[in-house]
Amino acid sequence: MAIPSIVATAAEASRVSWPSDGALPDLRVVALGGGTGLPMVLRGLRATLFESPPWNPERDQTRLTAIATVADDGGSSGKLRATYQVPSPGDVRNCLLALAGGDPVLSDLFAFRFAGGSEVAGHSLGNLILTALTELERDFSKAVARVGRLLSVRGLVLPATARNVRLHAELSDGTVIEGESRMASARSPIRKVRLHPADALALPEAVDALERAHLIVLGPGSLYSSLVAALLPRGIAEAITRSRARVVHVMNLMTEPGETDGHTAVDHLIAIRRHAPTMPIHDIFINTAPIAPEPIARYGALGAVQVRADVALLKALGHTVHEGDLLAPGNDVRHDPGKLARALLTLAYRSGTRAGA
Repeated sequence: MAIPSIVATAAEASRVSWPSDGALPDLRVVALGGGTGLPMVLRGLRATLFESPPWNPERDQTRLTAIATVADDGGSSGKLRATYQVPSPGDVRNCLLALAGGDPVLSDLFAFRFAGGSEVAGHSLGNLILTALTELERDFSKAVARVGRLLSVRGLVLPATARNVRLHAELSDGTVIEGESRMASARSPIRKVRLHPADALALPEAVDALERAHLIVLGPGSLYSSLVAALLPRGIAEAITRSRARVVHVMNLMTEPGETDGHTAVDHLIAIRRHAPTMPIHDIFINTAPIAPEPIARYGALGAVQVRADVALLKALGHTVHEGDLLAPGNDVRHDPGKLARALLTLAYRSGTRAGA
């Protein structure tokens, strides 16, 4: 199935026959992951879901939910985790900013990163605020909720777990590396990723959101350190399996050095199945817009190549494949938030969902 039959361009998107109030009031969308991919999905969905009717928190808060990994141990997040033993705030912070709807000055402050050579150099102010609120609340999820109210987020942002977890990756040569930040330096393909502690439970609110969802979006983003990491807390994959939601995976555009070297689209799906074998994935979105030679060469110099689609094999595995233009303009290889959001929502609206009302 080609995405042009759903939505391919902004012009076509404007001609989609949406419900009379301009939105999908009964649709509940949950997006999982981390890194730069999840905030991109959220920005597009926020603009599309809430573009026409006035924002009504009582009615609209559950329309869009982000479930973010908290396993990052690099940069500002890693330093704060080592000192205060809190879940990683970085991916959650980016999701909060993507859905912020209040005073833009507050968003700018929350996104501010200190420069220079002081003790706070490299830290995001948003990470510091989340850490401080976690100390005050003694609960990371409550801290996230308070920041969500402060920023007037459109929707909900939830950590996948409230535990202070780390990723352990088992490589094909038997080596085990500890920490998400070390995955890029892996000298052997990743076989399996685990959480430590292994009994870390999913946030109950995240489980509830998944069980009630109509549309669940996985990716794009780093396969193991963002997407699989968000699926690993106990209860996440099981909730997706129990739900009647339509589950969509947005395929990455490029491989990631050290993490998905040589991975095709099928390899991505097999890796997800290896970690969540009972979880369904009904639809795969694949970009077919050509990527310009200059960014291909630039990414190639870093060891990244375009993910090969192998559509026939994806279909043979039971997935419905949607192909079309999902590429953002510019020199960076990125999905376009608006194109992707319109395609996702139009798929749900035109094709129906597997979820009950």
